[in-house]
Amino acid sequence: MTVPDDVTRLLAERFGLESGDPITVSRDRVVELGGALKEAGFTYLVYVACAHYPATDAEPDRTVAEYRVRRLPVDEVAFRVWVPTGESTPTLVPVFAGCDWQEREQFDLVGTIFAGHPDLRRIMLPEDWEGHPLRRDYDIATRHHPWR
Repeated sequence: MTVPDDVTRLLAERFGLESGDPITVSRDRVVELGGALKEAGFTYLVYVACAHYPATDAEPDRTVAEYRVRRLPVDEVAFRVWVPTGESTPTLVPVFAGCDWQEREQFDLVGTIFAGHPDLRRIMLPEDWEGHPLRRDYDIATRHHPWR
């Protein structure tokens, strides 16, 4: 999807970022970018999704958190933030209330930590579940207790 012209200008002037799909933003500016997009009319959170990327020769072990927001009727913008494993990225719950359960789901399944989240705990798996099953380093051969 093409990034709208007003967003391209906002990215360049206020954030020094280039337009893209998704837009990559640093952890220290992700809340500011989310707020700026909301002020520009992107009030509908479409999704929060995370993925795990194991370490390579060029990059450390990390996850990526991607957010997609919509300005009705048709404009959408996606932005992402890279999070080194064991570190956190700020929650966007204060900006988009709909991030609440979606960030919890990503924490539960991928292990991305959202600093400042009002209730960051497992949402799908039991509290005593070990690991995060959508990480690429998760041992799928591990036996687990049946659902309780």
